[in-house]
Amino acid sequence: MSIRRKLTVMMMAISVMAVAIAVAAVTVYLIYDMHKSKAQSVALLAHIAGDTNSAALAFQSKDNIQTNLEIYRSSPFIRAVCIYNEAGELFGEYEANIKQAFCLNKFTLLPDTLKDLITVKDEIRHSDALLGHIYVVSDTSDIESYVRRITQVSSIVTAFTLAFIILVALYFSRTLSGAIMELTTTIQSITGSGNYELKAKTHYSDEIGILAKAFNNMLGEVLRRDKDLADANERLEEKIEIRTHELLAAKKKAEAANEAKTEFLRNMSHEFRTPLHAILSFSSYGVSEYITAKREELKKYFEYINKGSERLGKLVNEVLDLAKMENGTQVFSMQYADLRELANRAYEPVASLMKDKDITLHIRHDEQEVGVNCDPDKIIQVITNLLSNAIKFTPPGHSITLKTQILNNMSTLSIIDEGIGIPEEEKEAIFESFRQSSRTNTGSGGTGLGLAICRNIINAHEGTIWAENNSNALGAKVTFALQSVPGAPGAQPQGVSYDQSYQN
Repeated sequence: MSIRRKLTVMMMAISVMAVAIAVAAVTVYLIYDMHKSKAQSVALLAHIAGDTNSAALAFQSKDNIQTNLEIYRSSPFIRAVCIYNEAGELFGEYEANIKQAFCLNKFTLLPDTLKDLITVKDEIRHSDALLGHIYVVSDTSDIESYVRRITQVSSIVTAFTLAFIILVALYFSRTLSGAIMELTTTIQSITGSGNYELKAKTHYSDEIGILAKAFNNMLGEVLRRDKDLADANERLEEKIEIRTHELLAAKKKAEAANEAKTEFLRNMSHEFRTPLHAILSFSSYGVSEYITAKREELKKYFEYINKGSERLGKLVNEVLDLAKMENGTQVFSMQYADLRELANRAYEPVASLMKDKDITLHIRHDEQEVGVNCDPDKIIQVITNLLSNAIKFTPPGHSITLKTQILNNMSTLSIIDEGIGIPEEEKEAIFESFRQSSRTNTGSGGTGLGLAICRNIINAHEGTIWAENNSNALGAKVTFALQSVPGAPGAQPQGVSYDQSYQN
């Protein structure tokens, strides 16, 4: 079925249904209103008849009542009028058809409703005194005649309305389907030729016109996307090349990470094996020689065992600290501290290492407080790790400088060594876990965790840490900065001097 026929059938069906519903509603309402009016008229007639016969009923005059009831013979619709006295007994009656009796002897026996008839019961009163009752029966032949006339008029109106609707439906279906068929023809032409520069004609500003404009806009969008696709194809080779370089860089990074892991495992094996071998060797020797060995020799064995145990404990603690920091379970006890005092305290754990390599430590403190809000033990751990790294890469007989100062409202601590320095491209990488400078192949060893732990601690304090090479000399400089916090006025931390050196 064509769209024109579909539109015609649809419009006719809707219109016929609407007209039928409207005509049926009007007809039903008119019939209901006629019944209602008829019932009101009969009720009024009963009330008037009761008032007219109240006096005669009061004086028990049946003749007067019968005379009054005879006037209803002129009404073709009144079937019966019955008058009952106060006791409910039939006192007077009028019945249009003697073959059918409506007035019963007792008022209480009268039915409230009769099929196809209108019945009314009313009281007869005089000066508020109940004298009796009246019962009126009327037929509905006039209503039936009225219904037939209404039905005839409704049929004629419906016929003329349907004829008009058919004409209107044909006109609008032709108008709507014509525009749609024209748009369909344009779409078929574009589909067959692939020429997206064709446009659909817009004759109207209604929904069909909006559809045509939207179709034209879609064609424009297709043209634009075709152009973008062509441009994208031209740039595809360039993007593939860029992506290839990115993949190669990612591959190199992954290989570097794998190499770092391998190096870490190798270093960890070495770092664990050396102190463990010393512990086993000297403990075994002490067990076998404890009877004949001198006390001085036993003390030396225990010192070696103690140093090896401390070294193993430090390695384990580094791994555990890094794990806690990375999973966020590390707990910090924040309080005020002066970096100058913390730096002096951090020297003690590395004093023996400096003595072994004959390294001098120069401490340069700022005269004003270098106060921070921190976990003192964690910051001492950072300073100790940085000093250990500096000692590791500084040749024997050279020096290390530790400097504290306030710069741009930040409390800073720098450690400057005279070692091998850091390659420029590795200044950030050395702070990653398991990563060491490529220059560590000099025999300095290590696990590659120390600087990673330092950065995690400083980051947890919302500070920064970075590395750089000395500009006019060998070696590197590692600095961390924390937000400066003023302390008590005039306070002087214990054990702080502004310029001092430790020489072993």
